[in-house]
Amino acid sequence: MATLSPDIEYADRGRGPALLFVPGSFGTGAGWRAVIDKMGNGYRIVTTSLLGYGATAERRPSHNPTMAEQVEVLDAILDRIDAPAHVVGHSYGGLATVAHAILGKRRPASLVLVEANPLGILRAADDQAYYDLFGAMTKVNFAEFEAGRPDAARRVIDFYAGSGAFDELPQKVRDYIVATTASNILDWASGTAFRPVLADYSAIAVPTLVVRGGDGHPAMLRIAELLAARIPRATLVTIEGGRHFLPATHAAAIANLIATHVLSVSGPP
Repeated sequence: MATLSPDIEYADRGRGPALLFVPGSFGTGAGWRAVIDKMGNGYRIVTTSLLGYGATAERRPSHNPTMAEQVEVLDAILDRIDAPAHVVGHSYGGLATVAHAILGKRRPASLVLVEANPLGILRAADDQAYYDLFGAMTKVNFAEFEAGRPDAARRVIDFYAGSGAFDELPQKVRDYIVATTASNILDWASGTAFRPVLADYSAIAVPTLVVRGGDGHPAMLRIAELLAARIPRATLVTIEGGRHFLPATHAAAIANLIATHVLSVSGPP
């Protein structure tokens, strides 16, 4: 593993169509390992971590953060790849991928958005009830973090995967979540501040695969529908029985969807 200046995690291996895997909150590039292991040969695989996770340094302001720094990270990585790259983002990594597609300097070859959570699209589409579900969760999450509760982020995990999901995670994973909660707070603050109008989504010009879990949170199901409806060249796929953490629970299905999508865009590897 290497780092790009300034302190951006970067790992690059293989040859073929370039795939950039962007993890979500509490994640690192290693979070895509199960999917990557099932992709087979014939791809150039690039992994990273977003700001505040893994080997990528946190440099967002503590007050009023935006998506600007995350977009800069993805531009720096795509500059380093220096080839058409299919960007695969999960959860907040999907939000960052969408933000980059709208605001970034370097155009991706295509997008794969796995349980992406650009919650602002709900507000733009006047789906206020769904948008407020995020607001209610983050209000409690922020308050508990400010009060010094070490496991405040359990609110996030349980929101996506159901009550008790945090407690079912391995201790090592829970410890990492607790250790990176401050960065997750910035994820939510910057993600909430990202409020493009619906026309901005319609300006995303690259082929896009939107993937959701069939048993996911209702607000996430709606976000996926809106992304697929608003991005002109988007296709929506639902993985039945899946929830939010699809790269971990349905790695083979995700790998197959990515491979099929890349084949349709780039041809055989």
